[in-house]
Amino acid sequence: MSPDHDISARYLDNRRLSKQVLELYQILRVNLSLIGVLDTNTRYRHHPIVKHIYNEGRPYITDTFRLLDACDKEHQRRGGKRSPAFREDLDALKRLIEHHAGDGLWHDDPLPPHYVYGDVRIEGVAAYRAYIELLNAKWLADTIAPRCGMHIK
Repeated sequence: MSPDHDISARYLDNRRLSKQVLELYQILRVNLSLIGVLDTNTRYRHHPIVKHIYNEGRPYITDTFRLLDACDKEHQRRGGKRSPAFREDLDALKRLIEHHAGDGLWHDDPLPPHYVYGDVRIEGVAAYRAYIELLNAKWLADTIAPRCGMHIK
C-alpha cells in the first residue's frame, strides 16, 4: 500500500492485518531456512512472495521484519491478541534476525514493491496502487464492514 510500513499496516482491515502478521512470520522463517540460518519446512519456497523476498539468495530479511513488526504493533494497538507462545515465537525470530544482522546474509535495503494476484504481476510503485484497488474491491464485496484506519471514497 505504501513504502511506509506503518501506513500499510494501518490500511489493512483487522482480519487481514492479523493474517498478515502470521504470513510474514512464516515467509521470514522459510527465507531464513533457505539461507541456512533456521531449520524449518521450506515447502512454500516457490510461492511468488517467498521468491520475491528471497531475491535469488539475497533476501530482504531486515525490511520484511520491519513490515512484520509494523503490522504486529498495529494489530496490538487495535486490541488484537496473540497467544503467549506466538508472542515468544515472534521474539525468538527477532533475536535470530538481530543475531545474524551483520553477517552479510541478506539485504538491508527496502523490500521492492511487488504485486501478484492471479496472473497479474506488477513491480515498482504501481504495485502499491494495485494493492489499494484490490483491498477496496474486497472490502466492497465483504459482508462485514472493514475495521481499519482508512475510509473508502
